Amino acid sequence: MALAKDLDSSHSGISDWLLELAIGITVLALGIGVWAYTHLSDQTVEQAKPTPVWLTVPKVMAQTADGRMFNVKLNLRLGKQKDVSVMEPHIPAFKTLVQEASTQMSRDDMKDADGLVRFGKTVKTSLNGYLQAQDVQARVKDVALDEIMLLP
Repeated sequence: MALAKDLDSSHSGISDWLLELAIGITVLALGIGVWAYTHLSDQTVEQAKPTPVWLTVPKVMAQTADGRMFNVKLNLRLGKQKDVSVMEPHIPAFKTLVQEASTQMSRDDMKDADGLVRFGKTVKTSLNGYLQAQDVQARVKDVALDEIMLLP
């Protein structure tokens, strides 16, 4: 009987050791699987953020409705990179349209944030109307006033 107790206790130690080994190998395999999934999986699933496309309109000297002069430099946000080459030949007309849009604004409007927003919207509407009349498919998505300097 004593021999049977010694045999069971030694056999029990081996089964505990095998259980611990099996748990360790399972945890290690699971860790390697998670690492491989996160580091080696298809990276093309991520969507790249679209980068904005800008066209710069050089400095334009314009006159407000009350006769005051100012310089303005604009950046036009476009939809696609190919729109830049389509619109570049129209920059001289854009400068004229900016000068025309400025005649609807007063000097006080140009000092006010709301007035500048309204000026940007007026320029955008004017430019898109011109592009439509010229049968150009590209459109201006937004107008950013890069520089604006009111002259004395």
